Amino acid sequence: MQEGPQGAVSLKQGLDIYEQMVNTFAENAKMFWRMQGPRGAPMVQGTEAWAEMQRAYIQWLRQTTGAGNQP
Repeated sequence: MQEGPQGAVSLKQGLDIYEQMVNTFAENAKMFWRMQGPRGAPMVQGTEAWAEMQRAYIQWLRQTTGAGNQP
């Protein structure tokens, strides 16, 4: 991991990209499973639980690395 302001900006950008990737994947997966009708409901819930865990991890990374404090 890079040190200094440039490294912090790179980390923030990386976390932002990863968060967007998680959100996009989760929305697409939930859409797919909803098309399966009632049989897909457990997978929709599982996908949302996975996405929430990823978001919590991203938030933790931002807090512990200080990446959330950068503009």
